[in-house]
Amino acid sequence: MEYLERSRDDLGEVVRVLDEIYRLGREGGPPFNIALLTVAATLSGQVDYKLMAALYDAAKQAGLETVTRLLLSGMPGQVSFTRRDEQQELTLGHRKWMARLSDRGALERLLSSPEPEVVHNLLDNPRITEQDVVLLAARRPAFAEVQAEIFSSRRWIRRYNVKRALVLNPYTPTDISLRLVGFINHQDLRLIGSSPSLPEALRSAATTLAADKSGVPKGDDA
Repeated sequence: MEYLERSRDDLGEVVRVLDEIYRLGREGGPPFNIALLTVAATLSGQVDYKLMAALYDAAKQAGLETVTRLLLSGMPGQVSFTRRDEQQELTLGHRKWMARLSDRGALERLLSSPEPEVVHNLLDNPRITEQDVVLLAARRPAFAEVQAEIFSSRRWIRRYNVKRALVLNPYTPTDISLRLVGFINHQDLRLIGSSPSLPEALRSAATTLAADKSGVPKGDDA
């Protein structure tokens, strides 16, 4: 807290920089789209809560609505992970090892009953396709921990269809969806804004962004 008191004058400048990154990142193209994705990932679990709260207050005072959404903790996902009986037949270590193999049949079985620790290895497997990841991100119900693994994957979160699937899934934790909604194009923003199954904060953010014609994300970042 003492650090925050000493640096309070700098917080306003930090949130203004975040707002500029958000605006330029939404317009698409490097390096700002990559910077925005990095900011989104960093804010999910890598920033001290007190600092997040102080930045949120500074953004609120400055009227920077897009930055306040980035800083929201949001509601957790609706389903937390619990292991099923069939997942007890093999050790977790064995399933994690299987997730690194090239056997497509084994990979499909693991994808059909996803575990966060196993998904982490699956996402790094070169035999996994974008379609696999999109289907995993769109799965309903989805485990919050699995959605977080997908969001944290540097390899896959660059893909527009993966971001879209996460944001459109009501089981994705709200803070993750809010940090990704700035990458969504206007057509999909309108879809999100009219989807009653999605959290109101997300629908509101999508509606606001859809009305702003200045920023149009340009598909995949990769």
